[in-house]
Amino acid sequence: MGYRRRIVARPISQLIRALSIMAIAAAAVSCSNDDEGAEVIDLTDRSIGTCLDFGDSIEAEVTELPVVLCGEPHSHEIYAVEITTASSYPGFEALETEAQTRCLGAFEDYVLVSAFDSELFFSWLVPTLNSWDRDDDRQIVCVIGEGNGAPLVGSVRGIAR
Repeated sequence: MGYRRRIVARPISQLIRALSIMAIAAAAVSCSNDDEGAEVIDLTDRSIGTCLDFGDSIEAEVTELPVVLCGEPHSHEIYAVEITTASSYPGFEALETEAQTRCLGAFEDYVLVSAFDSELFFSWLVPTLNSWDRDDDRQIVCVIGEGNGAPLVGSVRGIAR
């Protein structure tokens, strides 16, 4: 019913209270997943505010974004979905640089406090070469998590902390 998109998650830096969530992730874009019953989503602007729970750890490669209600404990929240400006695959490092800049820019608008002053951390998901070529994946997905590693409960939109 859907297609697969490979994405890579990386934290911004130690300076922004980033947790060590460096991992390769993949999102299956379909209505549901039979493997573990986790809902997956099509990453669009409508995905902003979607809460995700990767559990205690993020595998090196996963095949879905585990969507949960924001009122339940969760590990991340999508706060921006950006389209890369590159016309051809620029390489992982270039996508990382673009993601860092674009996600930093979107953070304050969503949380209402600078990322440098926040108790939260942010990270991002970027396309891999395979998802770029196979699925025409151009999305940079910006996610927020709790800086102290505790689960989030509720949305962080406008939380100003």
